[in-house]
Amino acid sequence: MRAEELIATLGLQPLNMESGHFSVVYLSAHEVVAADGTSRASNCIYYMLTREMPQNNLHWVWSDDYQILIEGGPADFFLFHTNGRAERITMGRNIIAGQQLIVPCPGDTYKAIILHESADYLLTGSVVTPAWNPQRARVGGDAAFIERYAGAAPWATPEFLRQLIGPNFGLLEGADGLPFALTIDASGQVLWKNMQLTAEQLQIEMHSAAVNAPGESVVVTCLPGAPMSAVSLLQQAAALAGLTLTVETSS
Repeated sequence: MRAEELIATLGLQPLNMESGHFSVVYLSAHEVVAADGTSRASNCIYYMLTREMPQNNLHWVWSDDYQILIEGGPADFFLFHTNGRAERITMGRNIIAGQQLIVPCPGDTYKAIILHESADYLLTGSVVTPAWNPQRARVGGDAAFIERYAGAAPWATPEFLRQLIGPNFGLLEGADGLPFALTIDASGQVLWKNMQLTAEQLQIEMHSAAVNAPGESVVVTCLPGAPMSAVSLLQQAAALAGLTLTVETSS
């Protein structure tokens, strides 16, 4: 009941591919220069795991991600570093037993989270710096990932690593350097690389596209059932950013 209450009160929605629930709390107005160009300094979200969605599937983020316990837990964080090291950190309130209230997830690191079977839910605050976008994130994993990290820790068996990847095995959705392109799904969500964009994030990415590729049209793919109202809102946002859209329909 508490998990349902938090989802409703905080306006949490299901997170594509990674699983769990989220809502954006704040996106910094400050700009910084990141390795891949100008970026907002940070963003902050609520993130929740529940018994219905007890796993945050394996994903990679270029930015630092500071996960802060708000309610619930415990849950295990599995981090995979570029040097081949793997570690498990338990987030929870039993700090005497070694549990942590804050789990820093360094940039350029893969991670996954599993809710303990004894826990009903986990609610965290996640602060990402520089700010998240789909070009700084990648969801999924493959046999090469399993081969690299198998045996890196006692718990890192091939079977368990495959479990952490979840339904995204064989997929690497996200950072690929390809041009800005959007999809509208049947629920009216605007997706870039199969990841949701809020209205504010969308406006920022449209502005970046207009600056970085002036004169180029952005392809928008409408999936079956995509509402025309979402297309109209997207066209209005594009006009504000000075972008031209090419709208296509996917069968």
